[in-house]
This record gives sequence, C-alpha cells and structure tokens, in this order.
Amino acid sequence: MKTLQRVGNALQKINLAHLIDEMEKQQEIAYALEHVNEENMEEMKRKELVKEARDACTRLLKEHLDGFLINNPGAVYEDWIRHLHPDNADFADNRIDHRFYVEDSDHRRMWNEKMESVDCIERIVDSRHVLPVYGQKTSSSSI
Repeated sequence: MKTLQRVGNALQKINLAHLIDEMEKQQEIAYALEHVNEENMEEMKRKELVKEARDACTRLLKEHLDGFLINNPGAVYEDWIRHLHPDNADFADNRIDHRFYVEDSDHRRMWNEKMESVDCIERIVDSRHVLPVYGQKTSSSSI
C-alpha cells in the first residue's frame, strides 16, 4: 500500500511539474503577445501622426492654391508650381520638375479638382511622362 501511495505521490509531482512547465510556456506566450500588441499600438500612433501631418500639408496647399488663383485668375498649373516651389522650376528651359506631371502627383490632382470646381476644365492637366531636366538656370548675380 505504501508503495502505491509513493507511486501516486511521484505521479502527482510529475503531473504538477508538467502543469507548471505548461503554465510558464503560456506566460511566455502572453508576454510575447503583449509586446507585439504594444508595438502595434505604437505603429498605429505613428500612422495617425503621419496622417495628421499629411492632412495639415494638404490644407496648406489648398489654401495656397485658393489664394494664388484669387491673385492670378488666369494662371496655369505651371505658374502655380513656379510660385509654390520655385526650386522645382529653376531650369534652363523654363519647365517645372517632371514629377509634378506624374499620375500620382498630389499637386496635379489638387489643381485639377480646383479647375473642375470652378468650371475651368480647359486648364486641367493630364498626367504625362516628361523627361527630367537637370540643368538649372545660372544666375549672373551668384558670382
């Protein structure tokens, strides 16, 4: 009888050790999941900050476009870009930077939306492939 009791006690200790081991593994998983969750929350906060910054920039661009068109009612897209980003329009052939014509150009899209809203569809700018120009104007006063 004592032998059976010792075997029973030994089995209980083995089962208890196994149970403790399983609980420790589950706790490790819980810590790992908590860490991943914290990283996800931080990433969500970063993305929200990026969205807020982008929205603020978009508002400023729209305000600039509205003011520019009030002061320059007959202006074309390239005039606005030259005014807004003179560093992207300082080329020897007077073109603006080719990136302002790409399909995903926020500036071009914003301009087109404005032209549609004021019923000036003839001033809408289509996306196009323009070869980049790298030679900038040289100023005679820079010497």
